[in-house]
Amino acid sequence: MPPATHRVRVCRLREFPPGTVRRLNTLPPVVVFNVAGRLYAIDDVCSHAWAVLSEGHFDGTSLECPVHLSRFDVRSGEPLCPPATEPLRTHQVEISGDEVVVHVDIGRPL
Repeated sequence: MPPATHRVRVCRLREFPPGTVRRLNTLPPVVVFNVAGRLYAIDDVCSHAWAVLSEGHFDGTSLECPVHLSRFDVRSGEPLCPPATEPLRTHQVEISGDEVVVHVDIGRPL
């Protein structure tokens, strides 16, 4: 059985230019990125410590945890350096008309 998802509108595509980061106040919290015109979404909680990743530094394709400085690839959720060793969950992003929509995976534990 596929995981349960919740469809969440982020914004209009024209309001989300490359380099933009948006946090969704969902359960679980999710952060969405526009990386050179491609859209990605990952959990907004560090897999190493319960830190809010969207408060960290975003640099092109990586996001740094503001607590322990682990970095994650926002395209895949993979950790790029310690202390984090577990990947972040990713969420499907789609363009529906001119709307950016994320399918937040609510069926898998953090």
